[in-house]
Amino acid sequence: MIELTEQQRRELEADPPRALDPLTRRTWVLVSEDVYERIQHLLVPERLTGAEQQAILRAAGKRAGWDDPEMDVCDREEATPERL
Repeated sequence: MIELTEQQRRELEADPPRALDPLTRRTWVLVSEDVYERIQHLLVPERLTGAEQQAILRAAGKRAGWDDPEMDVCDREEATPERL
């Protein structure tokens, strides 16, 4: 753990606080531990198996109407030589 200097502590009052690595020029956005705990599940999603990913994608496609027989025309049109 890094212990902050007084100047660094004051800099953390910015919303949101940012830190610049002078060597890499990479910018970091800093959040407090309580905020991190609340949003961690958004940043590090749970690992899904290939089958779970396929099921989610299939369900999303159905909700979008991709299983509608009228959508078959899109597949046929994409395969025509003048579109290639």
